[in-house]
Amino acid sequence: MAEHRRELDVAVIGAGVLGLATTDALVRRGVSVTCFDGRTPGHGLSGGLTRTFRHRHDNERLVALAVEGRAGFGRWEERLGRKLIGSEGAVYAGMGPADVAGMVRHGVEHRFADPGEGGEVFPALATVDGPLLVDPGAGAIRAKRTIDALVSWVGDRIVNADIHSVTVPQDGHGVEIQTTEAIYRARHVVICAGTAVPKLAAGVGLEVPLESALHARPHYRVREPFRGKALPCWVDRSGAFGETVYGSPIGNLDTYVLGLIGLDVDIPFGPNGALAPGSGMEDHVRRVTEYVRRAMPGLEPTPVGIRVCVMTKLPAGSDAVHAWHTDGVTAVAGHNLFKMAPVLGELLADAAIKNQLPEILERAGEHALRPA
Repeated sequence: MAEHRRELDVAVIGAGVLGLATTDALVRRGVSVTCFDGRTPGHGLSGGLTRTFRHRHDNERLVALAVEGRAGFGRWEERLGRKLIGSEGAVYAGMGPADVAGMVRHGVEHRFADPGEGGEVFPALATVDGPLLVDPGAGAIRAKRTIDALVSWVGDRIVNADIHSVTVPQDGHGVEIQTTEAIYRARHVVICAGTAVPKLAAGVGLEVPLESALHARPHYRVREPFRGKALPCWVDRSGAFGETVYGSPIGNLDTYVLGLIGLDVDIPFGPNGALAPGSGMEDHVRRVTEYVRRAMPGLEPTPVGIRVCVMTKLPAGSDAVHAWHTDGVTAVAGHNLFKMAPVLGELLADAAIKNQLPEILERAGEHALRPA
């Protein structure tokens, strides 16, 4: 092997929550691992202060992964000595018995509250027709706290470097990684680099049909007398207030973040990686604000902040996750993966050690490449 190449056992590309969780899992197993990212850890798709942890998914196998993810967060909390998921729970509108088949199958605690209980399960909400699904084991993930904890556990195994390519060298030994800092050879590479996954995976012959788009999440101040109360995470698929949305409290800041759900709520990047001329997020923010006025009298209907984030989606749409594997390389991509980071990190570590995908990861991703 050429002397200018540095040898590694396992390389993880991407220091978002998945990359950090994978690196941490490998460290705990005594594996020599290096994590690469050109940005500050957790400042890509994993950026921001909050995410929603919820058990309910349309795909039952994803419910199973969410159950394991919740247990994994519990183990992280024991290590850290602090809460990473709040006790707010989650409330859903527009759901019926068919929507909780996965929760029933996997023994997830839940109940349907009568409309008259709306003020109790979500004090800041307007009156809602129809039952509300309550998931008491859900809650708001303290996203930044989670990233900070993982960074502290991983330590100096993070290398700040941009990755240009991942390829199989002509001599067939290992996997080559071209970075801004050096050229490396690794026994196994795990690619969990968000929007860069398709480009990097293509270098080893893996086709990843991932789309990237911008998404607006405005923040709203909680009104008196609701401040200081544990407002739950929220998913409204009923359309009763003119939009379908999701939302989450931001820690204990008396601030609530909301975003739109649907096919027209993200602005896709063009083939050159830029937004189309005239694209913007103002209309999306206006739509969320109008929803707040109609549906959430407990919030002040003026944004106090806006996070414009990048969303990545597979053909199956919301919540889809898929892993790809070839000799020496594992890649993973999807949407809404923060809540599953503890279990996905363990599974990706297994893949790196054994050079094959765990069965549960293969099965959970079977639906992900079919259009929604």
